[in-house]
Amino acid sequence: MTIPASVARIDGRRLVALDAGWELARTPPGACATPDALAALPLEWHPARVPGTVGASLHGDRDRPGAYDADDWWYRVRFPAPERRAGTRVSLRFEGLATIAEAWLNGAPVASSRNMFVPCAADVTDLLAPENELAIRFSSLDAEMAKKRPRPRWRTALVARQGLRWFRTTLLGRMPGWTPPIAPVGPWRAVTLECVERFELLSLRLHAGVEGDTGRLRVDAALRMVDGGRVEEARLRVGGSVFSLAVDESSRTRVHGDLGIPDVPAWWPHTHGAPRLVECRIEVRIGRDWIGIDAGRVGFRRLVLDQADGRVRFRVNGVPIFCRGACWTPLDIVSLAAEPAALRSALERLRDAGANMLRIPGNTVYEDEAFYALCDELGILVWQDFMFANMDYPAKDVAFRAGVEAEARALLERLHRHPCIAAYCGGSEVAQQAAMLGLPAAQWSNDLFTDLLPTLCAEIHPGIPYFPSTPWGGALPFHPDTAIAHYYGVGAYLRPLTDARLARVKFAAECLAFSHVPDAATSALVTGSPAPPPHDPRWKARQPRDPGAGWDFEDVRDHYLRELFGHDPVQLRSRDLARYHALSRVVPGELMRRVYAEWRSPGSGCGGALAWLHRDFLPGAGWGIVDATGRPKASYWYLRRAWAPRSVHVTDEGLNGLAIHVVNEAAEALAATVEVEMLRADGVPVDRARHGVLVPGRGALTLNAEAMVGYFADSAAAYRFGPARHEAIVVRLQDVEGRTISEDFHFPEGLDLPVRAAQVRAEARRDGDGRVTVTLASDVLLQSAAIACEGYFPDDNYFHVAPGCEKRVSFVPAPGCDGRFEAIVEALNLAAPVAVRLGRDAGDRAA
Repeated sequence: MTIPASVARIDGRRLVALDAGWELARTPPGACATPDALAALPLEWHPARVPGTVGASLHGDRDRPGAYDADDWWYRVRFPAPERRAGTRVSLRFEGLATIAEAWLNGAPVASSRNMFVPCAADVTDLLAPENELAIRFSSLDAEMAKKRPRPRWRTALVARQGLRWFRTTLLGRMPGWTPPIAPVGPWRAVTLECVERFELLSLRLHAGVEGDTGRLRVDAALRMVDGGRVEEARLRVGGSVFSLAVDESSRTRVHGDLGIPDVPAWWPHTHGAPRLVECRIEVRIGRDWIGIDAGRVGFRRLVLDQADGRVRFRVNGVPIFCRGACWTPLDIVSLAAEPAALRSALERLRDAGANMLRIPGNTVYEDEAFYALCDELGILVWQDFMFANMDYPAKDVAFRAGVEAEARALLERLHRHPCIAAYCGGSEVAQQAAMLGLPAAQWSNDLFTDLLPTLCAEIHPGIPYFPSTPWGGALPFHPDTAIAHYYGVGAYLRPLTDARLARVKFAAECLAFSHVPDAATSALVTGSPAPPPHDPRWKARQPRDPGAGWDFEDVRDHYLRELFGHDPVQLRSRDLARYHALSRVVPGELMRRVYAEWRSPGSGCGGALAWLHRDFLPGAGWGIVDATGRPKASYWYLRRAWAPRSVHVTDEGLNGLAIHVVNEAAEALAATVEVEMLRADGVPVDRARHGVLVPGRGALTLNAEAMVGYFADSAAAYRFGPARHEAIVVRLQDVEGRTISEDFHFPEGLDLPVRAAQVRAEARRDGDGRVTVTLASDVLLQSAAIACEGYFPDDNYFHVAPGCEKRVSFVPAPGCDGRFEAIVEALNLAAPVAVRLGRDAGDRAA
């Protein structure tokens, strides 16, 4: 296969992006077989975005449904031939066509595709004229699905049209109840002209690893010469070192080597070390000229998977990694693309939250090179599904199988050089879907997932773990106590928090799906109100739900609101809608914090858990921990504390009191102090202790709260000899200079603290680069304090503040900020909000 243009940069090769001047038009299915027939129809041509989709070109609006599968769509563009020297070959490249497409250049057919995930290319040197017209027809998917085909062994409720199983396209926009109905149709990835002067790069494989103390780099590149020249010699530059490569000549030129590279820096997930990368460049001599192939940056790391006794524990460079993060979704469901700055911002925000793994689920799309390169740079592992989900795919169909092989090869050739790739998976919930329908084990999978895909992974990206499906393993594939789970015990199945321990989860490839209420500014985008009534149809339409279920995920959140706060949600929203929204924002965060505390404790057998999902598709209370505008929701901030590499976590051990778990994922040992304060209702500590600890590098330890104070304090309020002695228990992890590294809070009798008047000090000061620091202090505990400030991004939010302690929050100005700072501080138990303001040039002002 030809290497995608975005992967390797070759000296002297010119890439001409065909990204301007496009038009599109709609025709009935099958109305035009060739571009010549278009002239006979009264068509309305519209400007088109390329790369992009029909929806992005016509509307660009996530709120407008688009039944784009119903019709044929024609794209056309006129362009001049690129300037080139004699002997130059020109290739027309399509990096992704969604989904059934044919292309013509100057009336001649040049390409066809039935798989949106497979790039295609054509040599068009002899077809180019001084002025050219390229036309692409995207055929109606509905019309194709209407053709009679064999029925599946089972049906899924995930999609409305079972015929989708025959087509290699995304399920985004085609899953009722999960995504808005905006089917992606069109040239969703780049269309380019590639001018090749000396040679064409046919394939390039770089396998970087570590053997003992030595880096290992296996290089294998295939070149096709286009001007009769030949490669005289070849070399590889890795960082500052140069190594010779072998050259073999046959029908194509092969450049290869298996190199031991001393003193290479190791690549780590960012939670455990630095994700160091090394520039890699192949150079070939043709005649007197050295021509370089920039292969990007490689990372040297050793990755193995511990699966003993049903475990799933990734080890990087010999160190076990607790993987946490989220299931990723495209930032823009309409175009399926992301602006570079937005993509970087989203991934950096996840990195800053402590996420060290993201999963690309099988019902979405493969991401582009920029995504994986950023994950390499930021030290975020990637669990990569192949794009299969829930359906009974026609594995025995020869054409379908060939398409799957081409798709898998295209993906693996692209990804095998990225150190971020930690696992491949056949798809999402295929085995689970069959098993939950009561089918026998022989029908849970097929040889696409058990033979073809693992064989290709072993050939092209050896050494990376592969799973046939997620979930997978155990007596039934969805039992969470063995191998890969989708854990929704705490969540959709309304299990108590104790189920997080009882389920004995080994690895949750997805978990903890909730209806996360966004902040008031985003809520107002849905209905115009910062606290929308839950029965408003516009609000309710944005609630995630399982197709066919008589409940949605707002019902799930309401169940836990009652469990955590003791309020009937229907009565609460009837008499105090703002209070209902305030509590609803923090309910999922409190649940997720507690579950991750269980799974990160030293005695847990859990190797990782990925929250469902990263980001909403539409403004509203979706599954995302980040809303559709990019604003973090309350749950994001709770997870940021729960995922921190150096952190302290409290778990309720019942009659054994409270356990305090200290986690240190850094390579260096942590000398610190653990402080426990047990507060009565007026904020006065009635029980208090400090204990010095030395946590080994990449280690953890557990303390007992009552062992620290030295007497029976009933810290978990488990014995019930009378009213709880404490309203809240604060645990701090402090460094040797007394700075707080991490805090956790426990509320023995639940989260419904009384609303109080308080003496709150809120001060703001200007720092460098336009930053503002807000300092908060209070004479009583502030519960889930939230600071709202348009035009600025905080580095923390939705936190508790212990009485007598200061909390500092740094705010970074957003692009376009005019310098004014106006923030409102609220807390669940604070009787009235507090304002803090700074003018453009004014000093501190506190209220």
